[in-house]
Amino acid sequence: MHPLRWPWLTLIACAAASGNAVAQTTAAPAAAAEPPAEESAKPEREWVLPPLRLTGSVSYDTRYLRADDGGSSWSNVVTTTINTSTYLYQPWVATLGATLGLSGSWTRTNGGATGDASLHEQVRAREAFITGSTRLNLFPRSRFPAEVHWERQDSRTSSGLIAPISFTRQNVGATMRYQPPDGAYTLSGAYDHSVQSSGSLKQSQDALSADFSRRWNQHDVSLGASHTRARSEGFDDESRFTSVVGRHAYSPSSALSVSSTANLTRSEENSGFGSDLQVMQLASVAFYRPEKSPYTLTGSLRGIMLRDPTIDLENDSFGATLGTNYEISPQLRLNANGGFNVSRTRNDSSTGFTGSLGAAYQGLTREFGGFQYDWYTGASLGSSVSSGSSMERQVEYHGTAHVGHALNRTWRMSEESFIGMNASQSVSASYAHSNIGDGSGLGSSKSLLNNLSLNWSRSAEGRSATARASYSDTFELGGGSSRFQMFNLQLSGNLELGYGRSLTGDLGYQITQQRQSTLLADPLLGPIGGRTRTTGVSGEIQFQQNNLFNVPRLRFVSRLRLAHDVLKQPGQLLSIPDRETRLWENRLDWSIGRLDTQLVLRLSEFDGRRVDSVWLRINRAFGN
Repeated sequence: MHPLRWPWLTLIACAAASGNAVAQTTAAPAAAAEPPAEESAKPEREWVLPPLRLTGSVSYDTRYLRADDGGSSWSNVVTTTINTSTYLYQPWVATLGATLGLSGSWTRTNGGATGDASLHEQVRAREAFITGSTRLNLFPRSRFPAEVHWERQDSRTSSGLIAPISFTRQNVGATMRYQPPDGAYTLSGAYDHSVQSSGSLKQSQDALSADFSRRWNQHDVSLGASHTRARSEGFDDESRFTSVVGRHAYSPSSALSVSSTANLTRSEENSGFGSDLQVMQLASVAFYRPEKSPYTLTGSLRGIMLRDPTIDLENDSFGATLGTNYEISPQLRLNANGGFNVSRTRNDSSTGFTGSLGAAYQGLTREFGGFQYDWYTGASLGSSVSSGSSMERQVEYHGTAHVGHALNRTWRMSEESFIGMNASQSVSASYAHSNIGDGSGLGSSKSLLNNLSLNWSRSAEGRSATARASYSDTFELGGGSSRFQMFNLQLSGNLELGYGRSLTGDLGYQITQQRQSTLLADPLLGPIGGRTRTTGVSGEIQFQQNNLFNVPRLRFVSRLRLAHDVLKQPGQLLSIPDRETRLWENRLDWSIGRLDTQLVLRLSEFDGRRVDSVWLRINRAFGN
């Protein structure tokens, strides 16, 4: 018998059993006259079938694809899906559902005109897929619902080039939850077993998990554990993964909140070289801000321990941070942060301390002649100290400062349109120094950033349009030659052409240019760095017509998309090719009752290669 027929028969029998294998009994209605004593002692009952809900669909897909090099392919797919659902005795006792899917495809491919005669031969491939699943829910409306599921998938692929390939996947699992009447806590557990096989290769996986959560007063606690085991039969290949995660949240008021997490994981690998990695992590974060108070406090604690006996790994790390923000006024804010970290390995240990102070000021907005003017500034100072048993004590100092201003203006052209302008400029400087090396420090940098943007927008009944142009220029001050420039233009609009007709479009154009102050010479590639220029153009226009030719539920969509990117980097011996993409897609959708059809014509081009395709889909739904 064909190797796929057994799964077919098994799944069909399961689908039929979901609706017919369970018979129910209901008590007969009481008669008007009192029955004899013998009959009243044994009331009559009749066997009835539970209501069965049957749904599904049958679809056919065909696609023809052709490339300009002579290659082509024609594929066909037929898919049938059947869904059944019912209940046992009463819906609150148990519900049962089953799904059966059958799919078959055949494809014919012709090679392209590459000069090799063997590639012109036709290649035919056939595929068959069978999927099925059943799901049983016990007491779905109770405090202890349970669910049992079974899924199976069989597939077979054959062609004239290779031997037939079969693949089978089966999954069995169960889940159960419990919650007491007062809802004080919840419990859940799950088990899942899956097997995948293909030829002589067979792999299995078992997963077990459990979760507990409880909430009382200002506390919220949860605990979860899971264990997974995967192995390949016939091979010395097995892996295990175990995880335990605990979380606790404490929030006595809106001003204070503390969140803590503990995680323990273990990963065991028995393939090739073995490994046994054990990781334990602890983390806690606190946030405190009294009501109507100018300051905010944040703090964190974290710790991690790593162990792997197979490679003699032993690494521990612990750290803590504390930070505060103080609002002196709506314009002036101060901040301070500090932290330390301790690390230890089997042969080494190190400690580190960090700290910083900063201030930010936002000036009041000034208005004159319809313009709005804002300015801002800020600065920060910090240091870090690190030392260890195998390293020299290192001290670093760093500082940053910036100042900037912005000008905004909006012109109302009419009730439907306006023009907006934004211009900003900022200067930033940074400095870092370290006691390691020759004492010259880590260096300093200064940069100037300029931004300019214009916006135009118009919105009326049934139509809208926007346009935005922006330019940004960042370059290095103090003798450096690094610079980055970007220009961007964006156009978009939407136009209603009448009942059921619309036209939308979007067009973008962008130029970026970068210049680096340091060049690296390579004997083959030439200078690396220097100037780099990139241009890109992208656009998309879409037309949609509903009720085409006055046919109800007949919709036509035409979409045109263009994209073009060019990268130019002088001095490169290896050229980077242009990437161009053109796409014109026309889609026709029609729905008649339960029958849906779709016809798609695509004309596309990628890197100069033309690819055209036609796709037809017919889908018929059925069921009650």
